[in-house]
Parts: sequence; structure tokens; C-alpha cells
Amino acid sequence: MNSSKPTLRYALSTIGITTILIVFPVLAEASSENQQGPVFDFNFSGGFSSMSMSNTHFGVGQLGVNLSKDITRSEGYVAPGASMVWRSSDSSTLYGGLRAVSSFTRGDGDGWGLTVGEHWQFDGSPTKTPAVIGKNLSYTNIDQAFLGWKSGDKFSSLNKDGLDLSFGAQNFQLGDGMVLADGNDEANQNKGIYWLDPRQAWKFTAIARVAAGPFRGDLFYLKADEDGFSDSIVGGNFDVVNEKLGKAGVSYFKVNDSDQLERKGMTVLGLHGRGKPISSLPTLELAAEIDFQKNSTVNQEAKAWFLEANYFVPGLPWYPTIGYRYASFSGDKADTPGKNEAWNYLHNGATPRGFGYWYQGIVVGTYETRLSNLDTHFFNLTLVPPIQGSWIKILYYDHRFNQSSAARLSDQGPVSSNKFATEWDLILGFSPSKKVDYMLIYGNAKPGQGGTDYFSGIPGTANKNATMLQFTALLHF
Repeated sequence: MNSSKPTLRYALSTIGITTILIVFPVLAEASSENQQGPVFDFNFSGGFSSMSMSNTHFGVGQLGVNLSKDITRSEGYVAPGASMVWRSSDSSTLYGGLRAVSSFTRGDGDGWGLTVGEHWQFDGSPTKTPAVIGKNLSYTNIDQAFLGWKSGDKFSSLNKDGLDLSFGAQNFQLGDGMVLADGNDEANQNKGIYWLDPRQAWKFTAIARVAAGPFRGDLFYLKADEDGFSDSIVGGNFDVVNEKLGKAGVSYFKVNDSDQLERKGMTVLGLHGRGKPISSLPTLELAAEIDFQKNSTVNQEAKAWFLEANYFVPGLPWYPTIGYRYASFSGDKADTPGKNEAWNYLHNGATPRGFGYWYQGIVVGTYETRLSNLDTHFFNLTLVPPIQGSWIKILYYDHRFNQSSAARLSDQGPVSSNKFATEWDLILGFSPSKKVDYMLIYGNAKPGQGGTDYFSGIPGTANKNATMLQFTALLHF
């Protein structure tokens, strides 16, 4: 194996971090003395999470490694960054950002064995000596490096900064992130971090944003890295925005190139909206989205959609917010041979809307399935106790297979029920300041008959409740 590439990558990453921590502060000090020059700002984020899971995959155990039912692991990262703003005399602005991430995983890795540490892999024969596989994983790289320009008041027909052009490695999310949110897949032996997901930037982007009155438009080119199948995406989004009522829009994009055959040539058309359209209920938020995938190359036609309502009740103790969402991601139908109706999850990921949003569960949505062939009822309650900085989330999920005939990990035939699993989660949060968050997380998932059948053909029986206990700390300043 040629080790020169990892060594070179590590060296370049080290140089990048050194640039952030040493060179940029010098520039910032100079700019503070010269108000006409660029203004630099510096930020830092970090996270640590320690977790233990019992009855992994409902009692079957960790797949791809040693089928251990109970696994523990820790993840962590540090991410120093810098940003620059250079305002010119004509009100336009040049801006940029640079961010490095260094992350690690220790212990058993995740339930799929994608981020394993040191394990014993058995070949099934009790007479043979098992071999040690895996490693303690760590990875350092430059996550973001981008430049942009905002128009200020240069164009009278546009809003202030109504034209925004940017390019480079940066974050980009389409709508609520159901389809495009994360351009950097880290759950692998290369980057080796699963849950904290500190890297979300696309490998390269070119984005043009236009705003005129209530109208917003985005044109984008996105390039994922090799862990995201090197997807090359071109598309656009158009929204109508009302500050009181919310926004509604339409999007369209095409995957021009991809290392995954099912994605290459795929087009996606979507309609979406979110806001508070009922004036008599100003604390009721409604949202909906529907997307259609089509790829004639592999004869694919798939659909995903959701409906959501969240109601904040400020007059009750602990200020509850009650929410419900139904989300559906199509599965492949057995009675249409040669045609594929299975939704391709593309680049969904963590979003600013919080935990459990598109992963759909601390246990099931994170460790048992992706967003395909899945229908989910999601109920949630958020409470704010009378302790400064504290909050509580109670989440409940009812997962069903969209097409039970296509739900099977092995070749043992279709499952006998569409009832995949139910799950409830409890998150106790404490945020003593805007710079730190602590969370104690508990998840409990119970398999339905479909969930038990899903793992048929793998040694063991998936008939036990899978539980997760996790502590997480996040820093950001």
C-alpha cells in the first residue's frame, strides 16, 4: 500500500492549521490598527461524545466485525476557524472563511462497523484463530476554505447585498435538508467519525444568490468528496419569502456525474414551504415538502415527502412545544420488475433544526436504517424547566417500511410485516451559556415483526430492545 498520500494529506492539514493559529492572528492585529483593511474574526468549536449501546441491531450485534451485542465508543473533534470581511467604499463586501477539523474515534465503533477501533473478526470456525482488524481512527483536514462577494447597495433593483457570489469548500443546505445538507460523509475508515458529524462542507462549490423584494433565488454547483461518491450537482432554488407568514419555493437539480450508478444522471424536482400562515395562531408553525427523483439510465422514479406541525404554548408551565411530522421515503415495489421506486437518500444529514430531525431517531434513524423505504410518524415535546439553561426533549417514532417486499438485508425473501420499529428518546440538555451545551441522551427502540425479519439470515435473532445511553458536550465560540 502506498502511504505517501495520507502522509502528504496530514502534512498539508498541519500546515493549514498552523496558518489559522499563527498567521491569521498577525493579520488580525494589523487590521485592527488599519480600519481600511480586512477585519478578521476567529472561532473555535469542539465536541466530545461517549456512548454505550446494548442489543445492537435488536440483539443481532455489531455487523461486519464481531457481532458483539453491547458496544461502547467515544468520539471527539476540535475545529479552529477564521473568517474575513473586507468592506469597500462602495458598500460591497469581500468575505471568506477557513476551518480545520481534527477528529477521532476510540473503542468499538458504530453498529455497522464503519468506524471500528481494534476488534477481533471471526470467520465462523471455532477452530481457527481470529485476526485483529481495525485501528484507532483519527483524521485532520481543512474542512472549509471559501471566498465570496456581496453587492451591498450597488444594484438598486436588488435588496441590500442582493447579489452574493461565493466559491470554494463551504456548507450548503437546500431547504430543510431532507435531500441536500451534508457534502462530507465521515462514517468510514478514512475519516472515522460517525455521530458528531463535524464536517459538512462540500469539497467544492460555486453559488450565486439573488434577492429582490420577497423573491430569493439560488444557483449552485456542488461537488462531494470521494466518500460521497464524488457527486457533481448543478441546480437552482426559488423562494417567495414573507417575514410574517414564512416562505415557499421550488427547487430542481441534476446529478451530472457520480461514482454511484444509481445517482449519475438523476434529476430531483421539489416543492417546499415553512412558516406561520394562520394569523390567529401565531405560535403554530407548519411545514411541508415533496421531492421527485427520476433517472432514466437505471429506470428509477422515486418520491419523498413530509408534513409537519409545531405548536408553542407559552401560557403553560415549562413552555412546551408540541410537534408532529409524517415523513415518507418510497421503497422499490415488487410488482414492477425492471423499475426502481426506491428513494436515494443522497446527501441528507444533520441540520440546525436539532437532534433527531432527519436522522429520525437516536437508535433506529442513526444506526438501523437510512432515509429510503421508510414511513415515520414522529411526535416530539420540548420543555424548558425553571432552571436557567436547561431543556428537555421527549421524542417518539413509529417506523414502517414503505414497501415491505423490498425490506431485507439478506436474500431470505420479503419481511412479513411493514412494522419496522418504535422508539422513544429522552434528551436532558443544559446550556449554561451560548458557548457550551451538555446533553445526556437515552434511546430505546423496540423491533416490530418487520424489524425482526429485516435481519433474518444473519446469525442471531433481532427480537430485543436496542438501547443507547450517551453523554455529549459541545463547545462553540
